Formats: sequence, C-alpha cells, structure tokens
Amino acid sequence: MRIPAPLLAILLLSACHRQPAPQPISHPLPVASEGYVAIEADHFSLDGEPWFPLMLNYKAFFDGEEIVPAPWYTDGDLRAHFDTIASWGFNAVRLCLDSHPDDTDTAALLRATHRAICAADSAGLRVMLLIKPPFEGLWRNYAVSLFRTLSDLPALFAYDLMNEPLYFDPLPERPKTSALRLSEEWCQLVRRYAPHQLFTIATAEPIEVFEWDPSLLPIDFIEMHTYHPLRVQSEMYWYSRYCGKPWMVGETGLPADDDSVPYAAQAQFIAETYAYARLCGAAGFGWWEFQDYPAGINFEAQYTGLRTPTGIRKPAVKEVLRLLDWPRNQELPKSSTPLDTLSHPANYYNMLAYCNLAHTGCVVAADGRPIEGAVVRGWNEDWSVGMNTFTDSMGHFRLVSNDLCTHFEISAPGYDRIKFDHRAPHGLRLTQLPDRKREYQSIPLLGWGDGGSLLPTNSLRYAASEALEVPIGKCRLRPLL
Repeated sequence: MRIPAPLLAILLLSACHRQPAPQPISHPLPVASEGYVAIEADHFSLDGEPWFPLMLNYKAFFDGEEIVPAPWYTDGDLRAHFDTIASWGFNAVRLCLDSHPDDTDTAALLRATHRAICAADSAGLRVMLLIKPPFEGLWRNYAVSLFRTLSDLPALFAYDLMNEPLYFDPLPERPKTSALRLSEEWCQLVRRYAPHQLFTIATAEPIEVFEWDPSLLPIDFIEMHTYHPLRVQSEMYWYSRYCGKPWMVGETGLPADDDSVPYAAQAQFIAETYAYARLCGAAGFGWWEFQDYPAGINFEAQYTGLRTPTGIRKPAVKEVLRLLDWPRNQELPKSSTPLDTLSHPANYYNMLAYCNLAHTGCVVAADGRPIEGAVVRGWNEDWSVGMNTFTDSMGHFRLVSNDLCTHFEISAPGYDRIKFDHRAPHGLRLTQLPDRKREYQSIPLLGWGDGGSLLPTNSLRYAASEALEVPIGKCRLRPLL
C-alpha cells in the first residue's frame, strides 16, 4: 500500500519494549487541616480517615441576592433539596454554579454562594463547587475573591474550575501547552487564596487527552464524566490506568422515563457502574442529576435525574442507599491495587461493536518504543461519525468502524498529538457497508445484550475479526515534558 506523504514523517521502526509514560507534573497538595478534605495517595481523607464522596450533581443559579435551585427542580428550596439529597445517602453535592452573565453583581454572588455552602454543610453535605472558568478579566478576579471568601469553609472540599473543556473550551484546537499554562496559573491562585481546598478540572471522554491532558494538568485529582453503558467501563478503565492521579467519576447517568427505558434499568446501571468504578480504584462517584429536566435537548438530557419532572423519587434512589454498604457486601480482588488483577472490559478496543472495517497501526515514541494507552480517534470523510480506540502494550491499535475513516488524531498522556488524513486503496465498495452512519447516540441505551447486564459481555462481536483491514502504519509521538 502506498503511504501518503503526511504520514511518511511519522513512520518508525518496530520495537519490542513498552514505552513508559512521562511522569505527571508534581505540585504541592494542600496541607491536611482539621475538618478539611485532603488527598492521601489515591484517595480522599478527612481527619486522617478515608473519605469516599458519593456525590449528586445539582444545578443552581444566582437570582437577585440568593442562589436558587434550577427552575425545573420542584418541591422545595435549596436547603430542603440538600436535606433530601442527604436522606438519599449522598454525602456530597457538585453545586453547578457556572452560568452567569457578565453584568452579574459578583459581590452579591459571593455572599450568596457562602450561604449556599453553609446550607449544604448544615444538611451534612460536602460541596464540590463548579464555577465559571477563571479566564482573563472579570471572572478571574471573581475567582480570586471567591477563593478568599470561602477559604474558611471546610464543607467546601473542592473547586471545579472548568466543565468538560472538550465541549466548552472557548478556544477550539487549544494546544496542550496552552491548557497546561492556564491550569498552572489556576493552581497558583487556588494555593494562594484557598490553601485548604482541593481543585480539579472536569474532563469528559478520553479524547480530552488531545488538548486538556489530565496526566499533565497540575490538578489535585481527576474528575471524569462518562455516560453511555457501552462506554462507561472502558472509559473508566483508561482513566484509571494511564493518567497517574487520584480520580473519581464526577458525572454518570442513565436516562429513564419508565417507558423506553424502565426505572429498574437505571437502578441496575447505578449499581453496576458504581461497583466497577470502585474496582478500578475510583476515589469518588457522582451522578447526574437531582431531577429530570423536561426541556432537555435530547432523551439523555431529559431523564437522568433521580426525581421525575413532578418531583417523585425514582427507584434508583434505593440503590444509592445500598451503595453505602459497599464494599462490605462485595468481594474485592485479592490485591491492594485492584488494577493488578482487573483486565480491560470486553469491548475496550471496540466500544460500539462496529464490524465493517478495521484501521490498524502502531503508536511509538521517538526512540521507537511502543506507547500503551494512546488514544486513537477516527472520522469518516464528511466528519459525521467519529470513533475511538486505544493502543495495547505493544502500541498496536485496531480502530473498528462501520464507515471508512479518513481523518485521524492520535495522542497519549504526556505526549504531543498528531493529526493526518489517510486515504484507503481505490476500489473499496463502501456503498454496501451496513450501518455506516451508526453513532453511539443511536445505539439503544440498554446495549446489545439479552436483557441481562446493561454492560458489555464477551458474547458480543467486539473483536470484529471479519472486518476489512485498512493498514495505516506507525505513528510517532513526542513527550511534552
């Protein structure tokens, strides 16, 4: 096969040793103080004892002089809702308070936020506070004032300084070095003005590594978000193995309206996902969200709540209460490090059970050694469908798709990224390929199983061994630090 010119520059010789990932940036953690949550090794601690945040996401807005619940949250005010959340078994909330116009009265907002944190504390909840990203200007100055104002509140265990940069970063195609510089500045601000609180940046799926590389960011812990049942296990597994920091699930959820998706399926999903997160070594677990949003733009946005649009509690809440006994009623691997004995999910290299084509190649470092855990992203010709896979211990990847991929992007924790186009040989009969436009949003939320486990099983054709092979070649990445 003739290799296109853009790819020739990244061809390398084969190698037989795994390339160690660059070491994550080290930065000083807050000194453990009485009453404040700290980080010890791979977990949170509180006054010297392990603390596991079981967290519910809660949307709120600034209105006049107060922080108020999202308008679709019914039956009660902020404090009443916090009491409800605590009664369900949660010990933390992620207070999503990141939507403010530029003419907001920030002094009043500071006072109102202080009262909201105190209300959560009085209900027995710790708070992760999601704020508007402190980029230049008004919101950077506001963040500094907020850090100062709330520094004496032990109930505030962490700041989330940006939600899902993959989707909400105002700068498209941000270089990794730019994201690193920004997060270093934010780290310095937190350490100076909020010396007892932790901070993070919420990351979405593993392709965040293309720009906001979680292994490089000087954040205290990783807070990752994952949703579709066919992807959650694989994405948690990747974060746990390759990012080199304590990590927690900040958002996950299965929408359920008790019609197309039964409430029982949502309850099963929260139990299975929580258990797998613990097996992968997660330091915490968060659910999206408190109550259904009837005006959501799609099914997932509308029905992930633990209350119906009219405020009725869903059966999944009972499952949350059972989680409090975990892992006492679960058997852990016989290793102090669960990942030592935990293999990757059955669909790790082909999360969506594609089967038409398999784009194959290898990712290596400058010295020729293969890179494990690199993320490979492919898109079809018109960019309408994209899919991901990962490299194995020899740096090999097999990106299985239902449509021919033309555009590619590759990166790995601690390394730069490359982008290129690759054209397949002439004569490929694409018009006969089935399900060419199938994206994960069109896959049933209950997966491809027989009604049993919501999560993938070995019986599915994830290997796609009969897929038409499309060789790409070997691709080189350079360490950034």
